[in-house]
Amino acid sequence: MQSEKQIILIITVLFTSVFIGSLGLIIASTQVAILAALLVPCGVLCYLFPRWGLLAFLVYLPLGGTITYAVAEVFQAFGRGIIFRASYSLFHLAKDGFYLPALIGILISYKIWQKKPLKFKSLIIVIACFAFSCLLTFFFVNLPMDFANSEDKVALMGLVGLKVWLGYIPLIFCAYYCINNQKTLLLFNRVLLLLILIACTLCLIQYLLLVHGICPGNTDLPPPSNTSASLRAQCFVGGSVLFNPGRNLIRLPGTFVAPWQWAWFLIASSFISYGVSFSEPSRLWKGIGFVTIIAVLIATLISGQRTALFLVPIIYLTLFVATQKRNKNLLIKLGIIFVLTVIITTQIGLVDERIANFIGRWQYAPPQEFIAGQIRWIINNHLTLLGNGLGKTASAARRLGSIILVETFPAQIMYEIGILGYLVFLSLVTTLTILTFKAYRSLKTPGLRGLGLCLWVFILLISYNPYYYPLAVDPVAVYYWFIAGMLLKLPVLEKENMSIPLEKS
Repeated sequence: MQSEKQIILIITVLFTSVFIGSLGLIIASTQVAILAALLVPCGVLCYLFPRWGLLAFLVYLPLGGTITYAVAEVFQAFGRGIIFRASYSLFHLAKDGFYLPALIGILISYKIWQKKPLKFKSLIIVIACFAFSCLLTFFFVNLPMDFANSEDKVALMGLVGLKVWLGYIPLIFCAYYCINNQKTLLLFNRVLLLLILIACTLCLIQYLLLVHGICPGNTDLPPPSNTSASLRAQCFVGGSVLFNPGRNLIRLPGTFVAPWQWAWFLIASSFISYGVSFSEPSRLWKGIGFVTIIAVLIATLISGQRTALFLVPIIYLTLFVATQKRNKNLLIKLGIIFVLTVIITTQIGLVDERIANFIGRWQYAPPQEFIAGQIRWIINNHLTLLGNGLGKTASAARRLGSIILVETFPAQIMYEIGILGYLVFLSLVTTLTILTFKAYRSLKTPGLRGLGLCLWVFILLISYNPYYYPLAVDPVAVYYWFIAGMLLKLPVLEKENMSIPLEKS
């Protein structure tokens, strides 16, 4: 009987894949047909094996930009601009083909609402309040605007906004229920470590191809593509590239769509790589972790990302100091780090050039003034109770209507869902920060405690980040909620005697 069900399932999946693939071929293109046909069996497998589906989602996340722009090539140059093919939107949503079936499989197979082992009622309540505030904006702002404005598809923009703000919050529960023992924790940590190493290596290759002229870069492109990141300069992996050495301009996207996404991937990777390396019981994986940390630092240096160049070294140094127990050796290690830093910054021209560029840009446009200016602009012109509409600042909704570019996170969320939504959101991240801090402080095992500290500092930084909008866009929008769930589960793993021992160096 079981074998008959399996045969029926296989036949149904194959028939559905062929049908959807044929439909995609007729309506769109060969690329759409192939992707649509592959997503059907992938979705079924992710539903049947949600833990592996969640893992596949995390694997696809840093590679999605490369698959979309470097492999599928969903764009082509047209005059001074870019034309996107019909497969563009489908490739951008492909990652959800792993995430959504896995999420449904987790909710069903683990019977979350019946077992109720997640004893964080305050977190569930504040998540519900935030979802309610977003729905208020959708029904009382987006829908009336949609009826009044025939040009913009404001209702669809609202759905995009709902996905942006609420779509990945369930990853807290996914991580909590999927990471159920030491072996699974090690698996997820090691996969994340390898992904960081692979992504940084690909970025280094991208940089070398640009430096040696194998990829032309932006030098010969028409304005404004010669001075800003552009898909016309796409090189090897990822999306928009800015490389114009004549003007001392470089912004690499790594494996992501845009350079600033790569910057925040590097920032998130600094927490993950150090935390995993610190907690690893295997000498081999500790070594891989050390190599990954070096790779993140190199990628930060060559990518030209000022935010990452400022934060990544500080993050590593802060985590190093916070996780050291031997105070006598700490001073010696800090002295060695200081001497090496002075030697590197004075003897290696590239480092000196990047630091000078960072200082010059900071002096030209101080970030604190930019943040304050955006907040004043929102308060004086656009601050309302329920906001100006979900999705009105989301780049993913730009083909549905006119959007406005808001480049700081507090201003963006206040513009979209108003002062009510912003206050509820602050309550959500504050509640999560407090709960994850309690989870970290309850850990006794040195390895787990060090991992918990690194993850909690990441949660703290992103929760109150005032610059740009990492919580509204991949990859931080995924890592933040997933890492929160992982951190909340660590005390449970420790109590079940499934903790990770810390090797003595």
